[in-house]
Amino acid sequence: MKLGLFILSIFLLFSCAKSNKTARLLPGKWHVEIVRIEDGEGFLFYDSMPQGAWEFKNSQLSGKVIYSYNYFNQYSVTDSASFATVNYLLDTKNEVISIIRDTDTLRAKIIMLTKKSLTFEYYDQLAYRLKRFTCIRE
Repeated sequence: MKLGLFILSIFLLFSCAKSNKTARLLPGKWHVEIVRIEDGEGFLFYDSMPQGAWEFKNSQLSGKVIYSYNYFNQYSVTDSASFATVNYLLDTKNEVISIIRDTDTLRAKIIMLTKKSLTFEYYDQLAYRLKRFTCIRE
């Protein structure tokens, strides 16, 4: 019985540490290095030279990223993702960022977060695309 309580307390300690770590590491300015787009049919497109950055500060997200990709060598698609000082919330497990816009709320899943890198993705329902951004801290 004591061993079970010990294991449970260790598990809770590490669970809380992870959530605090996410809340602590997320704020700052993040330069976008790679954008991955998955369209509604499952095709993947990449831009390894996007322009722009995100800034997470005081529960607000701001920034703009412009990216382009080649659509099966037929034509080039240029798109952007822009957030003009919108509020964001972390879920209770700090695995999802809820980006609160005037018209809707995006739910961005944190794929990876370290001191120097951040990868998150969200589904753009209007464009039918899953957008993933890989960033480094500036």
